[in-house]
Amino acid sequence: MVLPRRLKLRFCAAMALAWFALQVHAAQVFAVHVSHGGTRFVIGMHIGIDASPPAVFRALQDYSAMMRYNPDLRAVRVQRTAIPGRVLLFTTVHACVLIFCRTMHQEQIMTAVTGADGGVLEAELLPRGGDFRSGSARWTVKPCPLARSVTCLDVRIELVPAFWVPPVIGPWALRRQMAEEARRTSAGLEIVARSSSFQAARWPRTALMGR
Repeated sequence: MVLPRRLKLRFCAAMALAWFALQVHAAQVFAVHVSHGGTRFVIGMHIGIDASPPAVFRALQDYSAMMRYNPDLRAVRVQRTAIPGRVLLFTTVHACVLIFCRTMHQEQIMTAVTGADGGVLEAELLPRGGDFRSGSARWTVKPCPLARSVTCLDVRIELVPAFWVPPVIGPWALRRQMAEEARRTSAGLEIVARSSSFQAARWPRTALMGR
C-alpha cells in the first residue's frame, strides 16, 4: 500500500521528533538500591547524564529550577547564609508510594563543594518543624570513566521519617518508586545542565565580567 505524500511526511516528521527526543533525554538510571532497617531508609542511585560534570553540578545548585523537572515539589524557598556554598533550603513535597500519599515539609542545609571536574553536594535535614527525625543526602558529580563528556551522578540518601510508614511500603515498593523518580528527575536535570552549558557558551565569562 502506497501512503499519501502528506501522510508520509507526517510519519517521517514523527520519527524525527521521536529520535530527537531520545537524544535530548539521554539520561540513564544505571542502578537503584533501597534498604530498610528499623525506621531508617537508605537509598542509593547511580545515574548517567549526557552533559558535562561542571554543568550538571551547576544545575544541581539551581534550586529555583527544581520545580521545572520535579512535579512532586509544591514549594521551594532558598535562604542564603554567611558561608559560601551553603544555603538553607525549604521544600514542600507531595509524594505517593503505591496508594499512600503524604505532603512533607523539609528544612535542610545544603553545602556545595566544587571540584576541578564536578563536585559534591550534601544535604542535612533539620528536624525542627519537619516530617523527618533525621536525614542526610550526598550527590557526587564526576566524569564517567568510559566517557568523560558524560557525567556520573552517585546519590546516597538516608531518611528517618517522623510519621508512620505502612509495612507494605518496603524496599521493593520504594525502589520501584525511586527508580521512576530518578528517571524523570535526571532527564529534567540534564535539560537544565545543557541549558546552562549553552548560556555559558553564548555569554563567555570575559563578557559577563565586563558588564
